[in-house]
Formats: sequence, structure tokens, C-alpha cells
Amino acid sequence: MPDRLTIVNFLLFQIGWFVCVLSGAAELNSPAVIFTVALLIFHFRFYRWKQTDYKLVLAAILIGVVLDSSWSAWNLMAYQAQTIEPIAPWWIWCLWINFALTLNHSLSWLLRRRVMAGIFSAVASPVSYYAGSHLGALDWLQPEILIVVLAISWGLAIPLLLTLANYWRNQESGKQHAVV
Repeated sequence: MPDRLTIVNFLLFQIGWFVCVLSGAAELNSPAVIFTVALLIFHFRFYRWKQTDYKLVLAAILIGVVLDSSWSAWNLMAYQAQTIEPIAPWWIWCLWINFALTLNHSLSWLLRRRVMAGIFSAVASPVSYYAGSHLGALDWLQPEILIVVLAISWGLAIPLLLTLANYWRNQESGKQHAVV
């Protein structure tokens, strides 16, 4: 049975998803940024794996912002609250940060199930972006292509982030050779 902090991590991600997406729909980045800063403060105060989570946040921002900005640049989707074309808006950055904070905690059961994570991500990511579009945070400009691009991108990105999480977690716990 998961401990309380794992459940809190899961719930905070769900709340964060809605805060970020609804911020985007309202063409406001500030609620997403404020929530995410508060989440980071809370997270790094109470959760284990601080070094690993810090690195995962940076890796997720890099991967996520490159992916989401590319989709915008390729005219596959258009974001609300986008301040600098084609760079993904701040609320997307916040979503990636919030997501990164789940990898060692509420999603840690996927650390050694990366193929399953890739398949799950390939299916779930288009659904998540579709939900975001229906809440008004983004528009799908080329849906048929976007679904495929989302599935492939997330199907590869999430196993990569989990591999990094596993490696950094083993490093942080003091193991010399991480099992990757």
C-alpha cells in the first residue's frame, strides 16, 4: 500500500494538471507558475530523492519544452497564453515540472517497467492533450498527425526520463553501478 506522501504526490499532480491547463485556457500563466513554485517548495521540503528529483525537473523541462515548442513550431497545435512563438508557454513548463516530480514517487512503480511506461504514455498522452484542448488550453491544428507525434514522442520520452530517474536514484542512494 502506498504511503501518505505517495498519495499526496499523486493528488498534487492531478490538481496541478488542472491548475496548469485551466491557466492556459484563461490565457494566464501566473496561476500555473505560483502553484508550481509552491509545489516545488513543498516537494523539496518533504520528499526523499532531492538530488534525483532536481535533475529530473531539469531534464523534463529540457525534453518537454523542446517537444511542446516543436509541435507549436510545426503548426500541429497552438497554445493559449503563448507569449513567444513558437516556445511553449509557461503553463506547459509547469506541467512538465509537475510531471517530473511524480517519477520517483507516485509513478516509481514504473521505474523498472519502462516498456510498459512507453506503451502507456503513447496511449495516454494524446488523451491528456485532447482533454487540454477541450478545456480550451490549446488547439489541435493537424489532429491526425498530432496524435501520432504525441504517441511516439511520449512513448520515447517517458522511458528515457524513467531510465534517468533510475540511474540518478541509484547514484543518490550510494550505489556505484546503477541498474539501467
